[in-house]
Amino acid sequence: MTNAVQPRLVSDVKPLEQADLETYWEEAAQTLGLRELLAGGKPRLGEKPGLIEVDAQSVAFHDEFKPHRTEVMEFLREKTGMRMLDCKVNQMFVTREELIYSPDNKFKAMLEANPAMLEMRKLFPQIDY
Repeated sequence: MTNAVQPRLVSDVKPLEQADLETYWEEAAQTLGLRELLAGGKPRLGEKPGLIEVDAQSVAFHDEFKPHRTEVMEFLREKTGMRMLDCKVNQMFVTREELIYSPDNKFKAMLEANPAMLEMRKLFPQIDY
């Protein structure tokens, strides 16, 4: 007689719920030593069954999660018994384009932020804004 682990049958697997997913996510963070990394993203159930979506709020989480994704997913698959479980990382941060302002555009942008700049320009016409 062997001590092999009996695989779960599909009928034995209960549907994954959001509360369970959050609990398993926290367990993965502790067990795998990724507490700081996994705190940067909150998992939620995706639209399709078996899909977990994680919203990356920063570039750091998005980049650092990639090498650990397989490890985390294997942990979650083992915990849930759902072998087809998959993860999608959604980029929630916006990359900013650097704009180069001409002096006139720069002054207009400053005026929008602070209309009192117009009075300052009248008081001190020698200063180049």
